[in-house]
Formats: sequence, structure tokens, C-alpha cells
Amino acid sequence: MSAMTQTVRLARLDLGLIFRNRSALTNAILMPLAVAALLIGVARGQGDEALTFAVTGQMAAMLLYAPMVNLAGFFTSRREELVLKRLLSGPAPARAILGGSALGAIAVAMLQILVLVVAAIVLGVGAPSNPVLMLAGALGGAVFFCLLAMVISGLSATGELAQLATVPVLLIGYGLAPTMMPMDYLPETVQRIAEYLPVTPIADLIRTGYAGGAELAATLTSLGVLAAWVLVVAVLARRYFRWDPRRG
Repeated sequence: MSAMTQTVRLARLDLGLIFRNRSALTNAILMPLAVAALLIGVARGQGDEALTFAVTGQMAAMLLYAPMVNLAGFFTSRREELVLKRLLSGPAPARAILGGSALGAIAVAMLQILVLVVAAIVLGVGAPSNPVLMLAGALGGAVFFCLLAMVISGLSATGELAQLATVPVLLIGYGLAPTMMPMDYLPETVQRIAEYLPVTPIADLIRTGYAGGAELAATLTSLGVLAAWVLVVAVLARRYFRWDPRRG
């Protein structure tokens, strides 16, 4: 059996676990969609520009949940319960084990984004103007957060602590990155910092891919910043991810 086949099989297993586990179903799927619906509902009464901003911002925000919050908890809980060690002792290589979990989480996030695309069309925002760029931003962001989940897992002793450790990233993703509101509302010094946070280029690429309007230089800058963050977090994941439990 090829590594790709094993990866897909493990991804299907993870998807099944998400839909059977009430906590995972709530945290990874229902809660982010509920938050998105609330914010989009508020923006709907503020004009087309605000609605477009809200919809595209929440597409980026979807990547914070299944690929990061849920996956960090999954990795850590499975490590502490020796599930990862048992999988590693089987026929599946490490890249298939980790890739299967990541693929399942990415599939959930992409499905949520698709739901928001349908909602955007229904609400009159229209279809994506550049689906390829939008998909590049979404997939790049999903890969970044899956790798970040590996880092957080490696530094956490339990699944609960791993999910708690994702809260600061969530707050930054909603408070400083352009997912809820334009960065123009932030102080100028904070804006300069926020421009180089990982969620910012993700949101910018998704928004540009959906609504257009950005200059080529700005798009290339966003792609470069996101690629740099993916490289950094990949190095950290390789350094800190653990297969052995932290507790006895």
C-alpha cells in the first residue's frame, strides 16, 4: 500500500472521529461557523463593502480551528495515549500518519470555506474573481496552521493544554489580523506589526482572490510573507513535535 493511500485512509478515519466526537464537532465545525454567521450578519447591515470584508475575513478565520485548535488537541491526546507510537510501529510511515491527520483537518476547513462561498453568493457578494489565488491562500494557511498545531502539541503535556495554548493565536487572528475589521482601525505601530503576522497574508490572499483589487506587488508580498512563515513553522515542527508521551 502506498504512502498516499495510507494518508487518505487515515484522513478518512480522522474525519469520522471529528463527526463522532461532540467536542471536536463543536470546536472544529459548529462554533467557527456560528461565529462567522454572527459577524457576517452584523456586517450585512453595513453595506456591500463591509459584507465582502466580513465574508472573506471569516474564510481566513476558518483555518484557525480544525487545522490548529482541533489538530493540536488530537496530536497531543493521541501521543499521551500511545496511539501515535502504535501507528508508528505499523506499516504506515510517519509522513502518512501526520499527513492523514492534517489532510482530514484541511478537508474540514475547505468545506467550511465552501459553505461561506455559497453564503456569499446567496447574499449577493458574488463568486470568487480569482479562485486559484484564493485557494493558494487558503491551502497555504491551512498548511501553516497544521504545522503550528504540531509545534503546540510538542510543547503541551495534555490535549486540553494544547487547545488552551491555541487561544492566544485565536485572539491575535481575530484582534490584529484583518479578519474581523480592517487594520486601519489599529494604531499605526500595531499595524506595522500586524502586517507580518501569519494570519494577515492569509486573509489578504483570500480576500484578493475573492474580491480582487490588490496590486501585484502587494499580492507577491503576501505570498512571500506566508511562505516565510510556513518555512519557519516547519523547522519548529521538526524540532519540537514528539512521538513519545510526556507523562510516565
